[in-house]
Amino acid sequence: MLDSCNPGGNGGGRRPAAEAAARFFGYEAWARSLEERADGWWPKADRDVMVSSVTGLTRRDHWREWEAITCPTLVVRGADGTMREAEFTRMHARRPHGTTPLTVTGAGHDVHLDQPERLYEAVRAFLT
Repeated sequence: MLDSCNPGGNGGGRRPAAEAAARFFGYEAWARSLEERADGWWPKADRDVMVSSVTGLTRRDHWREWEAITCPTLVVRGADGTMREAEFTRMHARRPHGTTPLTVTGAGHDVHLDQPERLYEAVRAFLT
């Protein structure tokens, strides 16, 4: 819940405006994932569902599936994102033929939000 310690909060019980939530998260798209309730702004997704959906992805590696991909693949990584350089390099090393790695500077995890034009150009060039 976003409260007085978060965007738009003033400690007086008023709820933040959607614009304040967008500023707090850095993206309007993230702010759209909130819903206003009587007691403040809350994520639309159920926390337990979100946690269980990502927990399964972290219990093992997925190299077998990665190495089984047979089509050309563009792997995009934001230079300031959460994917470590070593993992990115290892992805290319495990599938050197058919993998095109791209690190986008000035982007974090959400490359499509941080650098949409650069991502578009990279995908366009990859597909042509």
